[in-house]
Amino acid sequence: MMTTKLHRETNALADAFAAGKLSRRSFVSGLLGLGLSAPAISALVAEIDPAAAAGMGLKGNVRFLVGPWSPNEVDVQKKIGEGFAALNPDVTFEFKLYDWETAGQEINTSAASGAHDIYMTTESSYPDYEAGTGFVDLTSRMDDPSFAAEKAKYLYMDRTLGFGPKIMGLPISFHVESALFVNMDMVNAAGYDEGFADSWDTFKDCLAKMTKPGEVYGIALGVQPYGEWYQVLRAAGGSFLTADLSAPNVNKPDVIDATARMASLFSDKIAAPLGTYNYDDGPGAFAAGKLAILSIDLAATTVVELPLPFNWKLIPNPPQAAGRMNFNDITYYMINSQSDNQDLMWEVVKWWTNGKNDAYWADNSGTYPARTDAPENGYGTNAAPQLAEALPAYKKYAVGLETFAGWADVEGLANAEVQKCFSGDESAEEAIANVEKIVQQETGL
Repeated sequence: MMTTKLHRETNALADAFAAGKLSRRSFVSGLLGLGLSAPAISALVAEIDPAAAAGMGLKGNVRFLVGPWSPNEVDVQKKIGEGFAALNPDVTFEFKLYDWETAGQEINTSAASGAHDIYMTTESSYPDYEAGTGFVDLTSRMDDPSFAAEKAKYLYMDRTLGFGPKIMGLPISFHVESALFVNMDMVNAAGYDEGFADSWDTFKDCLAKMTKPGEVYGIALGVQPYGEWYQVLRAAGGSFLTADLSAPNVNKPDVIDATARMASLFSDKIAAPLGTYNYDDGPGAFAAGKLAILSIDLAATTVVELPLPFNWKLIPNPPQAAGRMNFNDITYYMINSQSDNQDLMWEVVKWWTNGKNDAYWADNSGTYPARTDAPENGYGTNAAPQLAEALPAYKKYAVGLETFAGWADVEGLANAEVQKCFSGDESAEEAIANVEKIVQQETGL
């Protein structure tokens, strides 16, 4: 039975919808916000406006293959689906999670066999998919004048367009792959404020002062190896390839110097030795005070048990020769070209990436929304306040990947090579020379 307050709020929305003051979508969104179920909402829509209910029209089953961004990823996906089902009662959804370690293989196998309709993928693999034929080219739909206002609300669209003539997916988020989770109580005790990371010298000095041999490490690096060294490369003025993709752009003095700086954190024993902590146990070590700083991707905000027993912040990585940069990776929804009902799939991906649902998903995934209107649609409601607070800084220092197919393979091999420097098995000069060879071999240059 509805409470008096809920009944009153429901009636107010229903009266506004019946009077034409609310669109059907806004009416449904409002009822979802009050906690009504999709069947109950569909019944209300049909009762107030039978023509609108009959005109919904979409039918079918939509099969998603998505990444496990948060511990309750499927529940979050189902919640988004409830709104669509309330508008379209004859549409049903299925959700399957892939494993991050085998995501590419699982997506490729599924797409080839037509096992799923909509796929969540990240920008690191986008150039490879854009070069292939397994997914729908959405260019004509996105360039339709009727979609222009919505298209303008997606962030980093210039990066998406830069991959090639085809637009393969709608963005859902951008994710900072290596952020600094900082115990500010320890930083303050070391005599610094949040500006400690504004230069390399103050950064390293603060780390040294926070390190207590056998008890606390100043920082853990290599816990999230993907993208961590790449942003150092970019902040030092390098990249895997030149802007015209014609030659390697790795083996530069400033890149060698930046890599040596990172390696010095290990040799000076103020960074936890590689392998001490991993992606799964690093957040727990940070929460327990065993690490003053944890370098890891933002999704850790969904697994760190909040509130923490100390003050903490998210701070961009310290600057290198060319400045301060933080690598982020766009997340997309793409449509399988084998799916029968392409019109339905297009409506679904639009719904999943609209301002309200983009805000809701990012709020629960430990990442940032890919829409300019997400803040006004509720982003920041459930996310850790440190995440929303750090958003302007991460947008300011954002850098994306390069637009060549095979980028992800190069990044993985390059990172493994650089880790040999961090473990003391190679000098920075040797590691960077070998990364340049990797770039040449993988790109054929």
